[in-house]
Amino acid sequence: MSATNCPETPRQKMISMMYLVLTAMLALNVSTDVLNGFTLVQQSLNQSLNSTKVKNEALYGQFEDLKAQNPEKVAEWLDKANKVRTMTDSLDMMVEDLKVDIITQADGEEGGKKYKECVANGTEYEIGARDNLDASGQVALAITAGGAQNNRANQLKRALNDYADAMIQYVSHDSVRVNTIRNNFNTEDTQSQNGDRITWEAARFETMPVSATITLLTKIQADLRNTESDVVNYLKNQVDASDFRVNKITAEVIPDASYVTRGGEYKARIILAAVDSTKRPKITVNGEVLEGEEYIVPASRVGTYDVKGVIELPRADGSIQPYSFESSYIVGEPTAIVSADMMNVLYAGIKNPISVSVPGVPTQNISVSITNGKLAKTAKGWDVTPTKVGQNCNINVSVKMEDGKVQKFPAKPFRVKALPPPVGYIEYTQQGGTKGKYKGSTPIPKSQLIGSAGIRAELDDADLDVRYTVSGFEMTFFDSMGNGKVEISNSNNWTDKQKDFMRKTRKGQRFYISKIRAKGPDGVERILPTIEVIVR
Repeated sequence: MSATNCPETPRQKMISMMYLVLTAMLALNVSTDVLNGFTLVQQSLNQSLNSTKVKNEALYGQFEDLKAQNPEKVAEWLDKANKVRTMTDSLDMMVEDLKVDIITQADGEEGGKKYKECVANGTEYEIGARDNLDASGQVALAITAGGAQNNRANQLKRALNDYADAMIQYVSHDSVRVNTIRNNFNTEDTQSQNGDRITWEAARFETMPVSATITLLTKIQADLRNTESDVVNYLKNQVDASDFRVNKITAEVIPDASYVTRGGEYKARIILAAVDSTKRPKITVNGEVLEGEEYIVPASRVGTYDVKGVIELPRADGSIQPYSFESSYIVGEPTAIVSADMMNVLYAGIKNPISVSVPGVPTQNISVSITNGKLAKTAKGWDVTPTKVGQNCNINVSVKMEDGKVQKFPAKPFRVKALPPPVGYIEYTQQGGTKGKYKGSTPIPKSQLIGSAGIRAELDDADLDVRYTVSGFEMTFFDSMGNGKVEISNSNNWTDKQKDFMRKTRKGQRFYISKIRAKGPDGVERILPTIEVIVR
């Protein structure tokens, strides 16, 4: 409290005595409840720490498996992950050594030895002198050969800062991870309630109960392992970051030429094309940026024309990958183009819209006829209603030329199939008034069941807009004795007894809607699959 060569004044002696008394009172006031609380937190942190270590080892194993499958692609990222592991292990050991020395200082050599045995066996060590306020500072804040600024607490602080900086370098493009690392390893000084500056080292080791210090050090170890897990996961995800994600795969035929003369050869590459329908690439064709998805140019003269350009596709990591292309097309004399508007097949018993066009020929000069079905002209094209399943429906096209002559084109055959079976569902009202469709096997709120009207039916195929009418169904449920009961509805709505049963259902109870009878526009009545209803 005084200078080396100056005697203490009576006032200074009094202040020194008060400091000693207050320190003693602080030691006495570390209640058993507080110390027990630190012990519980320590145990919880150890459990979490051990779980994270196991998870991290599994993560490294997955990384090794990826490298075995594709060494060239994975090696770079696995090397970085192994560096993260080495840095984490080294710093974790530094913290662990500090814990051992503090416990040894508090509980003696035998205590330190027993603590290390408990760590090796995966059991909890009960600190004897857990309320000791001096041991932590004596170990962590002791002046070393490097001076007061090179004590073990200061060394740990610098090591944590270096570790955080290194981890941030690996995840620098992810702001959320960067902020998490900075928060976990924040070593800035703080202020007391009186506004006095408190260093990071003093806040954790000076006049702190051993139980509290050990818990804080275990928290640092848990943060290290969680950061290791987060960074290695990030690196593992980067293996495929530069790859393109696709959500649609189609079969494509790419011909060498789209026009072949008699006696020549047709050549084409048949491939699988994968695209991401959620991302729009930049497409430049013949020097102009393509707007929309189709490249359309007028074909006013017969001849061969080139199509050249580049497609620029963004990668997952933000970079742009260009793909050049080159093709050509031939403008020939008019030909008939026939396409089904819904799919490449026609369905028996219903109206199938088709489009028919001949380049350069007005619609009023096009005549269409078919086999195996009925044909009707519409405002947008034609409706074809095939008759027999399994027999082709041929679309015949002819045009009246400007000179009055009639030119016929080869018939366009379409396969005729029966309508696929529909599925039944319970139509209910969602929040906001929109209609929901419950098809079973997942829990549904009881309120939505009671508010529903009954059973409806539709095709799962979104390309087909076909209406079905439900004419009846059965509800099978079981009473508290396990006896099955069946209630029949001869319409698409619930009967009063069926509604009464639903009102009495309990959470988790199941019942079944079966023998659902539905008829589509083809006039065929079908029995639909059973719906399993689970009440939530």
